Amino acid sequence: MLSSNQLEQALEYRRQHGIRLGQALVKLKLVTSHQLAEALRQQGKVSCINLSPKIVNSEVAQLLGEESSRKLGAVAINSIAGVTTVAMDDPADVYVLDELSRTLNSKVLSVYSEPEQIEECLNEIFNQPSETTTSKNSLDDIVSIAQQSEIDIEAGQPNKQEESEEDLDGPVVSIIQAIFKEAFEAKASDIHLEPRESTFVVRFRVDGTLYDRMTLKKVWARPCLARIKVLSSLDIAQRRLPQDGRTQIAVQGRKVDLRVSTMPTLLGEGAVIRILDGGRGVSSLSDLGLRPEQEERMKAMVMTSDGIVLAVGPTGSGKTTTLYALLAERDAPDTKIITLEDPVENQLESVCQINCDVKAGLTFSRGLRSILRQDPDVILVGEIRDLETAEITVSAALTGHVVLSTLHTIGSAETITRMREMGVEHYLLSDTLRGIVAQRLVRLICPVCKVEDELDPGLRKHLQLGDTTFYKGAGCTTCNQTGYQGRRGLYEIMRMTPVFRDALREGADADELRRLAVNDGMTTMRDEGLRLASMGLTSITEVLAITPRTN
Repeated sequence: MLSSNQLEQALEYRRQHGIRLGQALVKLKLVTSHQLAEALRQQGKVSCINLSPKIVNSEVAQLLGEESSRKLGAVAINSIAGVTTVAMDDPADVYVLDELSRTLNSKVLSVYSEPEQIEECLNEIFNQPSETTTSKNSLDDIVSIAQQSEIDIEAGQPNKQEESEEDLDGPVVSIIQAIFKEAFEAKASDIHLEPRESTFVVRFRVDGTLYDRMTLKKVWARPCLARIKVLSSLDIAQRRLPQDGRTQIAVQGRKVDLRVSTMPTLLGEGAVIRILDGGRGVSSLSDLGLRPEQEERMKAMVMTSDGIVLAVGPTGSGKTTTLYALLAERDAPDTKIITLEDPVENQLESVCQINCDVKAGLTFSRGLRSILRQDPDVILVGEIRDLETAEITVSAALTGHVVLSTLHTIGSAETITRMREMGVEHYLLSDTLRGIVAQRLVRLICPVCKVEDELDPGLRKHLQLGDTTFYKGAGCTTCNQTGYQGRRGLYEIMRMTPVFRDALREGADADELRRLAVNDGMTTMRDEGLRLASMGLTSITEVLAITPRTN
């Protein structure tokens, strides 16, 4: 069905976009989904099914649920002898298979079905109207059509006024919507829009790593930035100063918050958009990948009548997720919980949540003072940024409140040093601190390109790794040539023991505090990472890159 040139074209498309060859052939319209399914059947390597709503057990499909079914692109067909058959457009995706198995609490047998058939079944089972499934909705096709349009967006017109929202209808609106949708589906944490000398580049950050998604002509930069400014209520005429805003979009039935930051650069104005998926739900402690003893430590920290619990680490290390998991432990009908965040990342029905608004004067410190008059039992403060907020936090803990918050520090012991440097007295810390959770997110090795890693003998001896076999990712289209796919938390949990409190009250330094914590059973992030590497889940290189040295 294919010429050699068409095959080369599809292979190049697969490499650029990180998808499978069959998906690339369908995207390029070189084959249909039906022809692809027929080819897979003839190969005999993949079980295929001609999916229709008639053969689906609706009760089994409902167990997976509409949200998970649409997110994973799967239909649970039936369940026989403890094995659930699930139709997917990529039955070899081990991460999706793992999530399906956890959601269904069952072993999963995956079979291939055409994406159009999956969507048709989902629409009928969950009584949703059909949506257009043609490739015209893809980002690449929208851009291709837009760049061939005759809309006048040529640069070099200094007297031309900035586009209004009405002027941007059509191609630019479609491009921005498609960028947001695809970034969400790719599980990106950030979207980067960067002006270059003659191009305008769109990049996605996935699993902590940036990769180029597409390149537009430079003339699209200003209208795309103007559209984003309109959506986030920013001044479209101001291009010389940085601006911050936020907006909300609906994707796959979810409300997704976007935090927008624009910045003038030497080559033009750029933007970074943080994706805050408020519809993903709140993880419990059991979902964080903790060892049983770590989970017990964290529960003991938060199940108290007062005190401060801190989650610390760099930006994007999962601190807020940890705090929400701790919050879920305290969520009960007899408990008043109030959160003060910038912005609120997950909406909880039984929790009173407040968005900070610096422009209106609602800062963390001012908001926290007001919260104390609302009779709370548990308070979540998005971040301790200054001495005033720290002092109010300590005061709240001393007056019988549990306070959860975050700090940007490199480790658990260093957090105490940071609080001291802010001006909080060490005797107050010893009385109010209940625990500190320092964390990082470590990338997991891509299962498709996983190979054995030949470590340098000197490094193996220095880290005392023995004869354990370690692995790395060679890089493939599935992982965008990074060698990694997915992330997992590394946690360093410091609890307050009587010996530790005495040392803290006497002004012990970070090294001494860390030594006492390790003697109490705390595992450092470096040791946690080496443990995962020895299990073949991540690489030694990744562990050494993201974890701080402790000796």
